[in-house]
Amino acid sequence: MAGGEGAARPELMVTPSQARAEARRRMGSSHRKWTLEGWSPPVWVLGLKPPTERQALGDQGTAQAWVRSWRAVELPEGVRVDWDERSWRSLGTQRVPMRVVVESPNALARWCGGQTAREMRVFADRVDQLRGMARPQATAAREESHAGLSAALRRHAQRLTDLPAPEFERLAQVLDWLGSHSVAGLRPRQLPIRGVDSKWFSAHRAVLSALHAALFPEAGEPGLGILDTHPTVRLRVLDPALRPAGLRDLDVPVDQAAALNWSPELVVIVENSETLLCLPQARGVVGIWGKGFNAQAATALPWLVEVPILYWGDLDSQGFAILHRYRAHLPQIRSILMDEPTLEQFRDLWVLEPTPFRGSLSTLTPAETRTLERLRAEGDVRLEQERVAWAYAVDELARHLPAFKDEPAGS
Repeated sequence: MAGGEGAARPELMVTPSQARAEARRRMGSSHRKWTLEGWSPPVWVLGLKPPTERQALGDQGTAQAWVRSWRAVELPEGVRVDWDERSWRSLGTQRVPMRVVVESPNALARWCGGQTAREMRVFADRVDQLRGMARPQATAAREESHAGLSAALRRHAQRLTDLPAPEFERLAQVLDWLGSHSVAGLRPRQLPIRGVDSKWFSAHRAVLSALHAALFPEAGEPGLGILDTHPTVRLRVLDPALRPAGLRDLDVPVDQAAALNWSPELVVIVENSETLLCLPQARGVVGIWGKGFNAQAATALPWLVEVPILYWGDLDSQGFAILHRYRAHLPQIRSILMDEPTLEQFRDLWVLEPTPFRGSLSTLTPAETRTLERLRAEGDVRLEQERVAWAYAVDELARHLPAFKDEPAGS
């Protein structure tokens, strides 16, 4: 700013437009907290950084224009500017704006306007409507329920705000109906609510379940008690003698897989579906696709608990983290093709791991730990399972699978 070393610098004086922009940012970051947790006046105060006497002398035109801009600004009810008189030796008594004070969220919304203000009003109205559904409770239970509801509303705030008005009203009506009707044990397709099909329920299930649990805790059914699709396990039976009804490839519910009357000699778990389909024929061996099949589900298969298991995952920190989780439930599991020789053999195919795992992996063997340390020392690299040449993998598999026989993938 003109005026030399002591000149007023406009960026130190907050203009009305700058103050309004800052008010919008504050409303955007705080309005949900005010709605859910309450507020006390004033909800927001912004210092306007008035100039010192020396700064005003350095550029009187700018300082005077700044004061005039605040005299001219029109503010809604609940928003004010506090002024102060300054006695300056060179300029006499001057009245300067010191701060903007906003008494309430609604006053802030009236001043700011725009999309954020509309979202604040919508969210506040919908929170009031949802809170009004809560059943009368004893004081202690009411406080606990209120805290749970606030947490659910906070977690789904954007979703509740963005729903078109007719869709929100429909959600509120369904939620109110669920407050007095149990749907435990039903599948989504069986819900006896007019106009609620399985697609609509699936799209709104998360918010419905969270709000239902908070509003009607006496129901006591997590997820409304709705039955989900059974978790499945993808199997490839490498031994023809073990194939149920001659079926080689199976994708069955875990509880049905648990009931299979067989005793494999070995199980191979892989993380890539193409790798599963390419596993060769081998006596007494069953392959499992690891995706979507976790270690806790694995313990539901009684024939898996005692059998030797080989695990072949991606050669990266996340692959070792998955191995660790399996081994915590199935301590007999051994890794294959997750070692330094394999890593070195395909060095040219390394890529960077986007989200390396940093936690502790206490179940790894010394050799596995060294490989993991090598991955990290090389800059968090990874060798994806599908990049390991199949001929190389076949040679390794032949060392572990009984009566190994490589065969075409479609055989």
